[in-house]
Amino acid sequence: MHARVTRYEGAAPEEIEGALQTKKHVLPTELGQTEGMKGIVFLSDRQTGTIVVISLWEDEDALQASEEEATRVREEVTQPGERASVERYEVAMLEVEQADAAQG
Repeated sequence: MHARVTRYEGAAPEEIEGALQTKKHVLPTELGQTEGMKGIVFLSDRQTGTIVVISLWEDEDALQASEEEATRVREEVTQPGERASVERYEVAMLEVEQADAAQG
């Protein structure tokens, strides 16, 4: 399994809810919506306005195959004043007790 970690920084903290909603509505958040995508996690720091999106991919090939679309979508959801940085990793361990406990 592989992961793409996208960090959005520079948004005004008071605008984080709108920025989160924009990203949730444009980024592929439904399983099966994008081939090879196995999950997605949104993290936010409401004090700094930082949003981190971690997308999980079944393998490195699936991650690489999604790069062009990921770049297009990232450009679409990056708000004025925000900057986006991207890192890619191999997932060494993933254990989740209840994924929907954090919904809301």
